[in-house]
This record gives sequence, C-alpha cells and structure tokens, in this order.
Amino acid sequence: MRKTSSSMDTKEIALTIYNDGFGAIKEIREIEFDGNETELIYSDVAQKIETESLIVQGLNILEFNYDFDLVSGEKLLEKYLDKEVFLKNQKTGEEKSCRLLSIEGVALGVLAPQGCVFEDNKSKQIYISPKETNIILPSLPSGLIIKPALVWKLNKADKTQAKEIKVSYLSKGFKWKANYVIELENETLDINGWAEIENECGTSFENVKIKLIAGDINRNSPDDFSLDERLELPNPNIVYSTTYVPSVEEKVFFDYHMYTLNYLTTLKNKQTKQINILNGSKIPYKQYYDINSREEKVNIIIEFENKKNNGLGIAIPKGIVKLYKTDEDDNSLEFIGEDSINHTPKNETIKLLIGQAFDIKVNHIQAGQKTIDDYVYYKEEYIIKNHKDTDAEIHLVEYTRGRNSLFELLRGIRSTSIEMVESSHEYEQLAYKINYNIIVPANDEVKIEFEYRIHDPIQR
Repeated sequence: MRKTSSSMDTKEIALTIYNDGFGAIKEIREIEFDGNETELIYSDVAQKIETESLIVQGLNILEFNYDFDLVSGEKLLEKYLDKEVFLKNQKTGEEKSCRLLSIEGVALGVLAPQGCVFEDNKSKQIYISPKETNIILPSLPSGLIIKPALVWKLNKADKTQAKEIKVSYLSKGFKWKANYVIELENETLDINGWAEIENECGTSFENVKIKLIAGDINRNSPDDFSLDERLELPNPNIVYSTTYVPSVEEKVFFDYHMYTLNYLTTLKNKQTKQINILNGSKIPYKQYYDINSREEKVNIIIEFENKKNNGLGIAIPKGIVKLYKTDEDDNSLEFIGEDSINHTPKNETIKLLIGQAFDIKVNHIQAGQKTIDDYVYYKEEYIIKNHKDTDAEIHLVEYTRGRNSLFELLRGIRSTSIEMVESSHEYEQLAYKINYNIIVPANDEVKIEFEYRIHDPIQR
C-alpha cells in the first residue's frame, strides 16, 4: 500500500546555498502511518536532486527510486490498455463503455483521440480514432505521480503510527553571489552588500530558513556548467537600496564563512531574491593613481580597510562592486565605475580599480643603457603631469629589466642582483620592483629619474 507525503507535511525546512551552483536541503516532515504501508511517495523534492547524497533519519528504507513517471495523456492511456474506458460524444453527451485495444501512433488531438482503437463492451464494435469524442478514464492509475518524487520501499517491521522524518540531500540549480554598492563622499564612503540568490532547482520552498556559504568547496561534478555560466551575468533590472539594515548573521563555519538569514522566507522556483548582508558607513578611504612600466594607462584606485573600527571587520564574500558619487550641482548620484573583489577576511585591505584617469598623464623614457664590467646599467625617466585642480597621489611601479628566473636557471645563474645607483625621489625596492609614492601638485608636473644596475656576467 502506498502513502504520499507532500510539502503540506513539512514541519521545518532549511536551505544552505553555496557559491558553486548547488544547495543542501534539510527538511523535517510529520507523517501519519497506519502500519500497512509498503511504499512512501516523498514528493515536492528538488528536480535536480543528487540522489546519491540522500540521508533519511526516522524511517527504515529498503530501497528507493527517484521517479519521473509523471502524468501525461500518453502514459495514462498506456496504463489503461486492455481496460475499461468511456467514450463521450461531444455533441450528444452519450457515453459508451469500451475496452482500449491500442494506442499505437497516438497523437492526442483537440477534438478526437487520434490513433486509438476501442472495442464497444456491449456491441463488440471496433472504433478507430473516433471523431468528436473524448476519452473518460475512471481514475488515476496506480504507479503514476503528478510531479517528480522519491519513492521509498519501506521495511514491514517499521509500523509506527506517526513519525518525524528528517531528510537531507544536495541539489543542483542554486546559485548565490554578492553584489556591493559604494557611495563615495569626500573622505569617507558608505557600502551596502546584497546576496543575489537564484533558484532553478525545479521546486519552491515556503517558510524556509536560508544559509549562504562563502568559500570554494571542492566538488567532483564538472559536467554541468551552463547554469553557472548564465548566473555569472549581471542582472540589469536589479536596483540596490542603500538604506536597509543587514538581515543576516555572519560566522566562521569550518574553513568557510556562513551567512544565516534571521527570518523565514519563501524562495520560489525560477525566482531571484535579494538579501541585504552588509552595511558600513563613514568608512575612511584613500584615492590614488597607479602607474607601472608595463602599461600606458593611469588607473584610478580606491582603497579602504576591512576593519571593525572602520565600521566593517567581517568576512566579505567575493562579488561585484559598483561605485557612485554625488554631483553636488543637482545632488544626483552618478555611476563612476565598478570592480570585483575576492573573498576578503577581516582586517584586510580592499583595493578597487574603478577606471582610468583623464587628467593625469605620464611619459616614460628609457633614457639609457650601458654595460660596465659585469653590470648592466639602466636609466629611466617618468614625467607625470597633473591637470587636475587638486593634488594627486601617484603610486609608480618600475618592473626592472633583469633576467627572468627560467633563463637564469638554464644558464646556471642563481639570481641577478639589482642595485639602485641614484634616484631623484625616495623609493622602496621589493625584489624586481621599484616603488615610488609621490604627490604631484595641482596643475603641475613631476619628473622622476633613477638609474639601477644589474649584476649580469652573461653580458660580457
């Protein structure tokens, strides 16, 4: 005997969604048994369930199937082959008791059951594709279900009157990602973070507790990337408010970070939901311009610290950051750029590249090269012009022209040493990089000149 359980029996349900296109469903249902059940149809499960991940507590199951034998016209007719059905004339309303003999080549038309063969139970006449006739079936045959379900074969000894069943499983078809909006003021910024959740698993969840896991979890299922790739695309129809209070609690979970929604919600199938996860206001930041010897562009950089005394100090999931600034003439917010961030622990620096500067120009001149004994000397010049009406902080990076490590290894050289010979400004040397942090006054220019040498006996 079969017993059916649906979401109407759900006592509690929770959903944990991961960055990588899957989720974990944990459900508690209360089911009444009369002791005669041999099978349980557990319906309203995610259609993209990973059946090998299923865990059931509170029920002794011998075997189970994930059944897709859903109701359709053709399958219904298959179940009634050689059984009694009724033919109803659409004009007169007359019904005839018939036996269904064949459905070979069936194509259910609007007005007639095309391709069906019937035998009149009274006259024994044969009807082939009778026109202007509807087929009436006595009932839904056993073995057919109206939506995908787990079908469990139960142990006969398991005959308690009522049971609380705990079911957990994984399912594809979920995705979440973080989006951030920043409003820049003169010296501080406000930031709001949103979790964008999408449900494509094939079922809806009512009054569900939602958790989000931020982190890269190892999974051995690289065969289905279509959903993940589609969900990486930004949604142009979403507008993010900057006034909501965060509705999640963040904590460390194993080597990941978990964000738990502090209220129950509904997540419908094929629905995208936005949840506020972060708010920070009056966070100090600095703006500067990045220049390096490998690029001609002058990059605009916004940088701030993810610290508690700055109004943050929590783990920030990876995501896209959009930045706005107020036009003081009409007090309107204007979009000024966007960047992406990786998972950022507390007390780390967030660095955003938001565009290229219009009024900062740089001219790089390789002023000279010479070889003396075992050294190669390189002379460089940078002329940086600031056409802005305010001073500009410049971070210049010179990637020195020493030999790369592979070449050195092939030639049997441990490493080349780089020494600064002379410099017009203070600098910091890190391995093969020379860094300058300078201020270029408003409507002015600065020339940086330096010479370094590299010990390179191969040049001789």
